[in-house]
Amino acid sequence: MNTIYAGDRLIALKELGDGYKEVNAAGGLVRDSKGRYLMIRRNDRWDLPKGHQEPGEVITDTALREVREETGLTGLQLQDFICVTHHCYQRDGRWVLKHTWWYGMLCTGSENTVPQTEENITQAVFKDKKEVVEALEDTYPSIREVFAGIL
Repeated sequence: MNTIYAGDRLIALKELGDGYKEVNAAGGLVRDSKGRYLMIRRNDRWDLPKGHQEPGEVITDTALREVREETGLTGLQLQDFICVTHHCYQRDGRWVLKHTWWYGMLCTGSENTVPQTEENITQAVFKDKKEVVEALEDTYPSIREVFAGIL
């Protein structure tokens, strides 16, 4: 891994310098019984639910917790590991390199969603494959990576 996404721009890791911070995160690609996929609208772009790993937390537990917190879904069944994506962003003038572990999940409970507004999430909706393809035009490269072998 010599390059990484910074927003929509691909940069060389050496551009981050020596002072970057690494964080681990996890998220889910949630499918419902109709084969639709859950996507969230965060900061005016389509995204997938994900978040930082807590100290001592197992990464699969992080994925399940973050999906529940950001969408309000219950009855989630963890399925296969999909991939790890890497991207960076700046926070408080410092580069952060984020490694996100992605897992497939099946929603077996209620599909009523409650977007976590504290995380700037305005929508959490299930989309069919055609709608997902359209949404991928307005998302981040790392999210496209998660869907790469699926659609």
